[in-house]
Amino acid sequence: MTKNAEIQSILYESDRERIVSLVVEMGKSASSLLENAVFAFLNHDAALARKVVEDDDLIDAMESQVDQECLGSIAMRSPAKEELYFILAVLKIITDLERIGDQAVNIAEKALRVGEKVPYPRRESLLEMLGLVKEMFKQAVGAFKNEDKNMAAALWERDDEVDALYAQCYTDFLKDAVVHPGGGVQAVETGAAELWVARHLERAGDHVINIAERVFFMVERRSFPTKDARGGLRVTPSE
Repeated sequence: MTKNAEIQSILYESDRERIVSLVVEMGKSASSLLENAVFAFLNHDAALARKVVEDDDLIDAMESQVDQECLGSIAMRSPAKEELYFILAVLKIITDLERIGDQAVNIAEKALRVGEKVPYPRRESLLEMLGLVKEMFKQAVGAFKNEDKNMAAALWERDDEVDALYAQCYTDFLKDAVVHPGGGVQAVETGAAELWVARHLERAGDHVINIAERVFFMVERRSFPTKDARGGLRVTPSE
């Protein structure tokens, strides 16, 4: 390696460490935003809901900062192929993180539209979904930070759990609203609000899976297998 190439490699590693740190920080902020949104909804906390909406601007600002860091690295370092895989993955990951923030805002806005402080019959199901999505989120961010393709690949199974919880919420809502009506308009409106929150959590889980797929792509330099092919997934070292 020439002296110039060695210097460029050191400079790039410095860029990479800074970018990774920013993405991890953005991930933690997005996760916190999602949690606050759900608790604002369940606890009828309008002040917390408004804070979630305001704090989403911070997520957007962090996305712009990472964008600039990546573009600056490309412009200044003339990155090699491996480095381009990293930068491309990062640019896609921060888009998913920003959209998770959007899901949090959607939940917060729903919290602001709910009227009376009625009890939520599916409260525990929503908390279970939130806990699962947060665990997945932590695992996806950890997979990115540690470049762990196996940790990333394992996440698709957790997504099925989130989908199952959402499906159960949907089924329960239909039973309450159609099969066993009796709670009146208020009960239907409450159930519909809960279902929307569950839907936003399910979408947040989908974005977490997208992040896992970006990590897999970054490390393996190939796309994540389709759902039909995942049953026989075997992660092998990159060539």
